Amino acid sequence: MIERGQSPILRPTRRLIRRRGVMAVLLCIVLATTSAMAQQSVGTITETVTTRHDRDLNGREVVSEKVVTHRGRTNDEERVVIETYLSSIEAGRLALSQRVNRVTTVTGGGSQTIEETAERNPAAPSEQLRVVQRSVTTVRTSGNDSYVRERQVFERDANGRLVLVHKQTESAHRN
Repeated sequence: MIERGQSPILRPTRRLIRRRGVMAVLLCIVLATTSAMAQQSVGTITETVTTRHDRDLNGREVVSEKVVTHRGRTNDEERVVIETYLSSIEAGRLALSQRVNRVTTVTGGGSQTIEETAERNPAAPSEQLRVVQRSVTTVRTSGNDSYVRERQVFERDANGRLVLVHKQTESAHRN
C-alpha cells in the first residue's frame, strides 16, 4: 500500500538508494531522460560558433566578430540560421548586425529554398533587424534527365516594400 504523499515511483527509489546507493538512481534518471529525448527528437540540430580576434588601441586581443550558425534538419526540411555579431557602440560588446534565415524544403519533384537576410539599419542602430532581401530558389525536374532552376530576388524599395529585382531561370541536363 502506498502511504499518503508518496508516489508509486518514490518507494522503489528509496529502496534503491538504501541498497545500491545514489549511483543507481542517477543511472535510472539518465536512462529515462535519454530515452525521452530520443523519442522527442525528429531531426538533428547543430550549432557552430566562429570568432575573429583583433587588437584594440591598447594592444589587447578582443573579439571583433562572431558568427553563430544553427542547423536543424527533419525528414523533408533543413533550416539554417546564420547570425553575425559585430562590435557595438558600447566598448567590448558585440551586437547582432545580420541574420540570414534559410529554409530548404524537399518537394515531390525537387526542392524550394527561401532565404531571408535581415540587417540593422545603419542610420538607427538601436532599431530591430528588418528583412532587407528575400530570395526564393526552386529546383524541379523537367523530363527524365533534366531540371529547371528558378531564382527570384526581392529587395526593399523606397517605400519599404519587398519588390522583385532579379529573376533567373536556367535548365540543365544531368550527365
